[in-house]
Amino acid sequence: MATTVQPGQTPCKFYGWTNVGLFFFIQFAASGFVYFAYSVVFPVMVETMAWNRGTASLAQTVALIMLGLAYPLTGYLIHRFGVRQTVTIGLLVMLSGLVLLVFAVTAIWQWIMVWGVVMGLSFALTGPICSQSAMISWFSIRRSTTIGIVMTGGALGGALAQPVLSSMMDQFDSWRAAWLIAAAMVVISLIAAQFVINRPQDIGQHPDDVDPALVSDDPLAGNLRPKTHRTGYDWTMKQILRTPTLYMLMLVTLGYLGTFFFLLNHGVLHLTDNGLSGLQAASIMGLAILGSGLARIPAGWLGDQFELRWTLFGSILLMALGLSGFWLGHGIVLLSAMGMLFGAGYGSLLVLGPVVIGNYYGERAFPIINSVLAPVMLPFAAAAPAGAGYIFEATGSYDLAFAGAILLLAAGMIAAFFMKPPLAPG
Repeated sequence: MATTVQPGQTPCKFYGWTNVGLFFFIQFAASGFVYFAYSVVFPVMVETMAWNRGTASLAQTVALIMLGLAYPLTGYLIHRFGVRQTVTIGLLVMLSGLVLLVFAVTAIWQWIMVWGVVMGLSFALTGPICSQSAMISWFSIRRSTTIGIVMTGGALGGALAQPVLSSMMDQFDSWRAAWLIAAAMVVISLIAAQFVINRPQDIGQHPDDVDPALVSDDPLAGNLRPKTHRTGYDWTMKQILRTPTLYMLMLVTLGYLGTFFFLLNHGVLHLTDNGLSGLQAASIMGLAILGSGLARIPAGWLGDQFELRWTLFGSILLMALGLSGFWLGHGIVLLSAMGMLFGAGYGSLLVLGPVVIGNYYGERAFPIINSVLAPVMLPFAAAAPAGAGYIFEATGSYDLAFAGAILLLAAGMIAAFFMKPPLAPG
């Protein structure tokens, strides 16, 4: 393979894989033990504080709206300072929010403000856009695969966090113990973030450790080219907005995010309403997150091998089947299997959706597209948790919420079926 060597220097180790490991751990700790912890800590908070489910769910809705509104700031910081500095700022904000949750939150309005505003901002600054931007900068041939590896970290962390935090809350008889553990994980993530290198050009390397100037002379060059579509055009946002592909991707994204937000927020409550214990329900949600994690690397590999619309279609179908079983099924074994199936579909889409943007519109356009679309998309997806909560309060069940989520996924499948790489202007 053609490697990067500076004149007068010996070959240095390709740093892209070190970045993969660093972002894997950051996602494991910060996303797994904070964002995914919500599904197991929130029900305990609602029960302990005797909060209304719909009103308390507004915290998640506000957080998701804040996430969308803050994405332009994330895109600006990445463009201006790089992913390492952006993630560092985000982790500091996240740590501040967790400290407030442990020591300051005693009323529902405080919960909504801290989780909704402070943590919502931190999710934008530490979220997938940072790790995905780094992977898109460092990799082209293995882009989808490395995004899958990195995104697996958050799922594995979340799968571990569910039973661990549930046990800790039982042991200390306090939901605050869970957020204290989450804060400790964020501190470790802050240390790891300082070793991130933003782009290969910063240390004289090239994406995939392949010097484009040497590829034409490399006998293995045929193996060093992507197997799926990669745009060679420098797209502008105005041109991107004119492509039907973008709006099909938006429908796909709205479907899988809104459905996942709904289940993350109300999955444990749905299961306990149907007779399962809190630990059983938390373990099933943990398996759903584990399924999400286990699917991400295979989905990434498939995304580097086959046209993306087919992998998107199959992933949404998995989510729809899993959600139907989660809704109508009974018994721990079946519910666990359906949870893992749902999680596998979601985990695949979490990897493949960003890859579509990077492959179809390019590295430079990736953070710009996310910054523009997130404020538009996330408020709609964010309505799912509060909407499902109010549906329950009005009807006494989540049936209408489940039916609406499945219809949304069906619309996403249709959009994925017709999605094709956009033609470059001119």
